[in-house]
Amino acid sequence: MSDLIVPELVHVGVEVPGRGELFSLMAGALGEQGRTRESFLQGLVDREKNYPTGLPVNGGVAIPHTDAEHVIADAISIATLSTPVGFREMAGVDDTEIPVDVVIMLALGGAGQHLAVLQEVIKAIQDADFLAAVRASRSAEEIAGLASAKLGLGNS
Repeated sequence: MSDLIVPELVHVGVEVPGRGELFSLMAGALGEQGRTRESFLQGLVDREKNYPTGLPVNGGVAIPHTDAEHVIADAISIATLSTPVGFREMAGVDDTEIPVDVVIMLALGGAGQHLAVLQEVIKAIQDADFLAAVRASRSAEEIAGLASAKLGLGNS
């Protein structure tokens, strides 16, 4: 399995009251793994405010990310939520929120890789079977394996 997605960065069946708590949980794990700088969380919050990441595909998915300056080592964190959390829609024209229950947080340093991985993630979330498998899983190891395989990350 690629070290881009490791079980320690996968959060299964999370129950949080909102986006802020979810971002704190996921960014905290990235920081504990030495993947991001202390500024990562604030970078996420600021970017999400200006460039929302919610996508109304296959049940609601968000792909929060921020600038490379906040990243030490590339990683992807995934969370499945037991209760959906509201995210503003990417390219939405107003502040309407969509319910999201799968979050794929990107912490990527290189601009070229960032775009390539983002494109692969967007392709992956359009696969209803992939998202159904992620939602059904109760294992961080299984979700990490599913996502690594789907994104073509293979073994490293």
